[in-house]
Amino acid sequence: MFQLKRGDIVVIGDRVAVVVALEGEDDVPEEHVALWFGPEEASKTEDRLRPIVWTAPAEYCSLAAPAEWRH
Repeated sequence: MFQLKRGDIVVIGDRVAVVVALEGEDDVPEEHVALWFGPEEASKTEDRLRPIVWTAPAEYCSLAAPAEWRH
């Protein structure tokens, strides 16, 4: 199995996410990674958006296809 690292873009189920933490960091459980799914996964605090980060078993993730770059 490949080794995930922070910043990897992965596919889990039918969604794309970015790895933001690895097991042992920021309370991420063993054999899990922390994933951010983008701006739709944010909550509004008093005056700004706060990202929502989910943990999931690393084995459920696969590397995404190379990104399509736009400017």
